[in-house]
This record gives sequence, C-alpha cells and structure tokens, in this order.
Amino acid sequence: MAKLLEGNTLTDEQQQFFNDSMVFLSTSDTSGHPQLGPKGSLHVLDANHLIYFAYTFDHAYANVKANTHVAAAAWDPKNHLAFRVNGTAHLHEDDDFAKKALEGSNLDHADVVVIDIEQIFALA
Repeated sequence: MAKLLEGNTLTDEQQQFFNDSMVFLSTSDTSGHPQLGPKGSLHVLDANHLIYFAYTFDHAYANVKANTHVAAAAWDPKNHLAFRVNGTAHLHEDDDFAKKALEGSNLDHADVVVIDIEQIFALA
C-alpha cells in the first residue's frame, strides 16, 4: 500500500535512496497509454527535483513531450523499502541548462529532463 508523505521535499535519506537505487520512470502518452522503464541516469538534482538525461529519444521522451505528468519509483528489494514521486517533467533541449547539466558526461547528444516533485509516497 502506498502512503502519501507530507510535503514535496525529499529528506537526505530519500535523496540518498534515489541516488543509490535503480529508478523506473513512468510516463504516458496523450491517450493515457503507459510506458515504464528504468532510467539509469535519473538522480536527485536537489531536494525538490529529479533529473535525467534523455539520449535514446524513444517512448519516454515522446511521452514527456506530449504529457508532462510522470512518476519515478525506486526500490531496494533487500531492505523491502521503496519510494515513488509524482511530478511534472520539464524538457531542456539544447539550452544553457542542458549544456551545463551535461558537462562532464560521456554523452554526445542528450536532452535533459527535470522533474518537479509534487508528491512523495512510501511504498509497502
């Protein structure tokens, strides 16, 4: 059962959890058809935002362009701990923010997606 937590700010422990876990991103197209997949580059930008690099330009990318409502979930099976955030995605395509965010990465071309965290759930 999912328990909605107070606020939209990740604690230090939750930030560490998202940075140390495989995170799955859920998107949907304008018809509501879901897409779910792992995002290896997804990590915490700050206590109120997640960030990932869109470099395959596939389903999730197309869905975010069409429908900015997303969810990201991380799970630690060993400790039976999981969190999900719901939020709004903002796509940065070749702008100054994207260029700065990609500095030091090994990606030749990618767009950057920033997710505003709106809700945080503890999953049981």
